[in-house]
Amino acid sequence: MDRVLQIKEEIKQLETQLDQLKLELTAIQKNCEHTFKSNHYVQECTKCHMIESLNW
Repeated sequence: MDRVLQIKEEIKQLETQLDQLKLELTAIQKNCEHTFKSNHYVQECTKCHMIESLNW
């Protein structure tokens, strides 16, 4: 049973870390001066790897 509680706590910590990383990634992509590489469907920034769909 201790292992279950340990796993649940680790999941909680990792979810918090993931939320922080998502915020950091969003900030980086928002402030990037994008240089896009495109194909028929998407364009991807070569600097921050933000992807935009070209099919609206």
